[in-house]
Amino acid sequence: MRVIAGRARGRQIACPKGKSTRPTSDRVRESLFAIVGERVGNSRVLDLFAGSGSLGIEALSRGAELCVFVDRDRRACRVITDNLRTLDMQHQAVVVCADAIGIIGQARGAVSERAPYNLVFADPPYALEIAEPLLSRIDTSRLLAGDGLLVVEHTLHAEWPIRVGGLEQARQERYGDSMISFYHFAVEG
Repeated sequence: MRVIAGRARGRQIACPKGKSTRPTSDRVRESLFAIVGERVGNSRVLDLFAGSGSLGIEALSRGAELCVFVDRDRRACRVITDNLRTLDMQHQAVVVCADAIGIIGQARGAVSERAPYNLVFADPPYALEIAEPLLSRIDTSRLLAGDGLLVVEHTLHAEWPIRVGGLEQARQERYGDSMISFYHFAVEG
């Protein structure tokens, strides 16, 4: 896997070994960042279920100011840390080895201290059916900035709601058996 654009363009990213990590393909990352566009520059990014860290690393390469990576797998956390060090991005990043759903609800800690985030990426394991809890916790936790964007990668076969609390689905894109759902806070009125 490689970084697609920005200052680390073309550089390789390592992936955790085994089947527990399903990295976002280069094609999907390229499309996702084409949609996200200018939002990345100088943004604060949260990469949940980070795996190899490819989404957050891509954001840092494209000009994000900070990225907090969260994954509960210790091997994945080591790989992310190594990738950041190799790409000289460690000073713009924090790696948190914890359960993503659990950490979202915490009032204190590395994730909440750096909030609000302009971009939140979530790429949970497809076998987990966590749409409602994930969206609900992000909605109520104040992690996402008012004009922020939540980007969720999920299986085509999972039902992700149109709206949970103040979060509303703004767009969906299909890539093979994967879907990318984009959420933002609904504008009332």
